[in-house]
Amino acid sequence: MQARFTICLKKTLTTKTLLQLFFVIAVSLLIVSCKKGDTGPAGPKGTANVIYSAWFTPSTYTKDTVFGNYGFSYNKATTDITQQIVDSGTVITFGKLDGYNPIIWPTNQIAQLPISLAYLSGTTSNIDIWSALVTAGNLKIRLVSSTNQYGSISNAHQFRYIIIPGGTKSVVTSAKLGLVNGNASSLLQMSYAEICQRLGVPE
Repeated sequence: MQARFTICLKKTLTTKTLLQLFFVIAVSLLIVSCKKGDTGPAGPKGTANVIYSAWFTPSTYTKDTVFGNYGFSYNKATTDITQQIVDSGTVITFGKLDGYNPIIWPTNQIAQLPISLAYLSGTTSNIDIWSALVTAGNLKIRLVSSTNQYGSISNAHQFRYIIIPGGTKSVVTSAKLGLVNGNASSLLQMSYAEICQRLGVPE
């Protein structure tokens, strides 16, 4: 009876030892298999090389008349806007219209052009429309007043542009920029701060 008990105890210890050894080996294999993998190949490139200007302040505007309405224009010459950009890229222009009374346009408020402002000048309703016209080598900032309010324009207004060159559409890039089907026009629905964040542009 004593001999049988000893044999059973030895068998139990042997089985327990084997289970412990198996557990240690399994954990070791698991740790080795979970190491960081090698870096994979780079993904396809999409819209890249975003270009942006500093804020600029037009010193003088050129006055013209179209269909009886006064217009005031400023031409910003720039080599950033190439014919290829005009044909296949996107140019987004922003305005900081600090030349207005803050009641009409809060100081340091920024918006994309075109900007339409409706307000009363005395008792007369007026609409100012600021637009940006792009041609190769030039960005034209233009103001038209519906009631010919101005003889000159304040030089406190500031502008800047962000250019997104055209390129091969990429799901990766589109997701990063928040574009819809690789189309940069979806950026036009975003705020200035959000666009700068998505494109990595300093504000």
